[in-house]
Amino acid sequence: MNTHTEAQRTTLVTVDVHTMGRTFDETEVDRWELKAARRALMNLKNVAGGQVMMDLLAEQIDAGDRYHKELVAASGGTFRESRTEFTVRGLSGTDLANWFAAQAGTGRFQDKSLLVNAHPEHYVEPPTYTGGMVETIGGHLTRFKVSVARELPAAVSPFLDASYPVTLMNALLSLDDATPFAYCLHQARDTETGANVVVRVVYPSAAPDSMIEGHCEHLAIEFRSWIRNAAAAAR
Repeated sequence: MNTHTEAQRTTLVTVDVHTMGRTFDETEVDRWELKAARRALMNLKNVAGGQVMMDLLAEQIDAGDRYHKELVAASGGTFRESRTEFTVRGLSGTDLANWFAAQAGTGRFQDKSLLVNAHPEHYVEPPTYTGGMVETIGGHLTRFKVSVARELPAAVSPFLDASYPVTLMNALLSLDDATPFAYCLHQARDTETGANVVVRVVYPSAAPDSMIEGHCEHLAIEFRSWIRNAAAAAR
């Protein structure tokens, strides 16, 4: 056995980078890589947006439709939630709600870039929809329509939390054939320093844990972007 090689395999390798007259550790390189990935994604979305992107993703979208219909059928009208909470300083829940009403009161963001760029896995807004998205949900590419949910099904409304009196959005997500497959329930409350915010997507109960947990991360990325947009608009 080559003990030198074995030692190399078990030793954590770290790298410092020396450039531009400074020394950077890998945390900074990770930050540069993330910035580069975001630039590349934004470029691709701009170059291949609209129907071009829909055509590129058509087979994956069709597979996602079949997957989500299977979840709906297996759930028998019961649901479970993905839930992410935020402590916001410097922006009230009321101000955040006003921003949402201005942007998405009709179910469609007035500034499309705020929707598409809120998450790297927001691929494209379907050009034939008045509101919707193609994004990754549970590892499956999913095309859905968004509409304001003025009334919630009896199995969904208990997920609302009365301790968050400010409504940001209640929305129905439906598949291309109008099959309801999820509900967005987003709420807030004002605090002395800003807001507490709870956002949730309520999915069919057959959704696996990996899908629920993955979308909790998705909500964290997406809503942090929108909170920052709302704060910028309030200045």
